[in-house]
Amino acid sequence: MRKQDKIFEEGNVSGLPFSFNQEVTEVFEDMIDRSVPGYNTTLRIIQQQAKNHCIDGSNVYDLGCSLGASTSSLLNALNGMSKVIAIDNSDSMIKSCIERFSEPIKVGQVNFLQEDISNSEILDASIVVINFVLQFLSIKERVELMKKIYQGLVPGGILILSEKIHFDSKKRTEEISNIHHSFKAANGYSKLEISSKRDSLEGVLVTETESQHLNRAKELGFKDSTKLMSNLNFLTYKFQK
Repeated sequence: MRKQDKIFEEGNVSGLPFSFNQEVTEVFEDMIDRSVPGYNTTLRIIQQQAKNHCIDGSNVYDLGCSLGASTSSLLNALNGMSKVIAIDNSDSMIKSCIERFSEPIKVGQVNFLQEDISNSEILDASIVVINFVLQFLSIKERVELMKKIYQGLVPGGILILSEKIHFDSKKRTEEISNIHHSFKAANGYSKLEISSKRDSLEGVLVTETESQHLNRAKELGFKDSTKLMSNLNFLTYKFQK
């Protein structure tokens, strides 16, 4: 049984910024299910797209894999066709993944690496997944990572990118943000928990607009952009080389 997220039940007592430490790792599945609308749909989309676009023998990457939810979707789709390389810089996340995925690791279907994705090599890839991770990098790091992914994809390869966004209109951003807070409240979070987590993420999770993501992909050379899902201010896109 997964552990319930109660990290901010008494507020952000420490005043520290959000980090993917052991405490977050232990409750991460509950946290993301209750915080990200459409998350499970995103995982199903990743699985479906992987089936459609994987090239036998190519590499498949899950960048910022956390506890391996996207990795699991990829493994279910690929059925041994290609190797999944899952990367995260959190020691506690990678240790948990190594325990959870012992069987596919044993047969060589997946490899977990603890490293900064900004420093990772992307080679001979038909699929790269970045699931709600880019938003934690600086703008410069986002550009460099996307550039590296584009260069590491085989012709026709795809990047599946999921991100939280904000809107050009401040009023629209506030309206959707309020609905999102209602979503979290309906999933059992108190007003104190919602505001405390928001405060801890200030300056750590930095959103962009949809057009900023699309323009970046176009400027880097991606020839095709397809919106696969939109749920409040959470989007999933496919960018094809």
